[in-house]
Amino acid sequence: MRLKKVSYSTNYIILIIIVSGILAVLNGLSYRHFFRVDLTENKQYTISESTRKVLGGLDDIVNIKVYFSKKLPPYLTTLSDQIKDLLDEYKTYAQGNLNIEFVDPSGDPAMEQRLRFMGIPQVRLNVIEKDQAQFTNVYLGVAVLYGDNKEVIPAVTDTYNFEYELTSKILRVTSSEVKTIGFLTGHGGPDLNRELKNIQTAVQEHYSTRNVEIKKEKKIPQDISVLVVAGPKELSERDKFLIDQYIMAGGKVLFFIDTITMDERRLFATPLNPPIADLLEHYGVKVKNELVLDRSNATASFQSGLYTISVPYPFWVKIVRENFANDNPVVNQLESMVLPWASPLEIIKEKTTGIKVSELARSTKYSWTQKDFYDLNPKEDYLPAQGDMKERVMAVALSGKFKSFFADKKAPAREEGKKAEPEKGKDKDKNKNPAAPLEGPRKVQEPDVIKEGKETKLMVVGNSRFITENFPAEFDGNRIFFLNAIDWFTIGDSLIGIRSRESGDRPLRVISDQARTAIRFINILGVSCLLGLFGLGRFYARRRRKKLGVRI
Repeated sequence: MRLKKVSYSTNYIILIIIVSGILAVLNGLSYRHFFRVDLTENKQYTISESTRKVLGGLDDIVNIKVYFSKKLPPYLTTLSDQIKDLLDEYKTYAQGNLNIEFVDPSGDPAMEQRLRFMGIPQVRLNVIEKDQAQFTNVYLGVAVLYGDNKEVIPAVTDTYNFEYELTSKILRVTSSEVKTIGFLTGHGGPDLNRELKNIQTAVQEHYSTRNVEIKKEKKIPQDISVLVVAGPKELSERDKFLIDQYIMAGGKVLFFIDTITMDERRLFATPLNPPIADLLEHYGVKVKNELVLDRSNATASFQSGLYTISVPYPFWVKIVRENFANDNPVVNQLESMVLPWASPLEIIKEKTTGIKVSELARSTKYSWTQKDFYDLNPKEDYLPAQGDMKERVMAVALSGKFKSFFADKKAPAREEGKKAEPEKGKDKDKNKNPAAPLEGPRKVQEPDVIKEGKETKLMVVGNSRFITENFPAEFDGNRIFFLNAIDWFTIGDSLIGIRSRESGDRPLRVISDQARTAIRFINILGVSCLLGLFGLGRFYARRRRKKLGVRI
């Protein structure tokens, strides 16, 4: 008996040693080969593939200093641990090229002064202690350092957008140059400093921006990485020539084109023939002079006397996830975006031979169009014509080498001229010559036209209002779409995969009238029918058992 007890004890100890050894091996393997399982649909608790690529591409040490106060309010006590967990994951994928340090600056006047110069201030927070509301000053900043380059996140109050901010800062400090985004101005479209002010602010987090007035330029500067052409109402042949030659030289352009001129207060619109339509058709995209209406739409608010009414508005087309292109990083992770008073696009196949065409966004199959006469009143009952319901292309991207619009044409000459100066020593009035009072504009011949361009990318959307100040800011998918397009044109998909996870709108799927009716009847009668069938089944089962003599 005693031998059996000793044998059992020995086996038990051996089992503990074996299990401990297995756990130690697994722990060592997990430390060297990190992985985790994140079961959320958009992987909210795992760093994105885009971040992994950025970290894997680091060729030198990047220092991250987290300036967090140790004493934080109770509702932020877990924030420091969450940041630490995320940064540990960053460090794993950086393969030794990331140094992370946590510092508490509180009580160190010299460090606090340095942080003020760096742009990391104290954050004043509300704290309730001993039934009293008090204020406390804490530090919640992060600094990213690489050589002489420095980027800061002044305050981190949650982890929702922290990955995007941190990865973008790492990318910015390790980049050799800051790219410039140009906005075409002076042609009747939205102005960068007024109607596009919010977009400008968002773009300036990672790029520099500038107005491009091509009337004053000999050519569009090649240091502009992306040119945004938004809603131009007038363009000369000379202007189109400069845009065309910018593209031929490898420049990338976003075209946001309107086919109506409208008064948004009175909801009155008149047709507009876009001055750049012939140029776009040459590249292979036609912006149709129509407006799209869709059963998948956003709710719009309008002023009616003293009241504000909010109604589903078919002219505000809501593009949902299933109608975005799966093969393009600009949109393949977007949940939704809204295009107000937008025009459909048509791909001209014979013009796009050898060009990669990606239909980025489409309306649903329950969309139709209105043309010629634009009745935009939200109180109207909009009904499609028979057979007019189908999907429409709303945004398209083109990649490849394009042929110049002016390949078989003479380049429009540039005009230069100035007023004649009075001769020295003579009165200005005496110098006037009725025959030639001014030195008129003279034609300056352009250099040879670039007939076939370099590899480049273009994007066309049949609307420019979706990124302006006049359109509601709650449609965050619009901002994300625009910034994704800028990133794709400049740095590839390095940030797109992170930013797109911000959009959390999950609209209901649009279905046909027949499907709606069927679902309504199922909801009304389905439960009753199921209960009735269950009762009948029980009745016949009991009856059958009774006949067989089985006690129930």
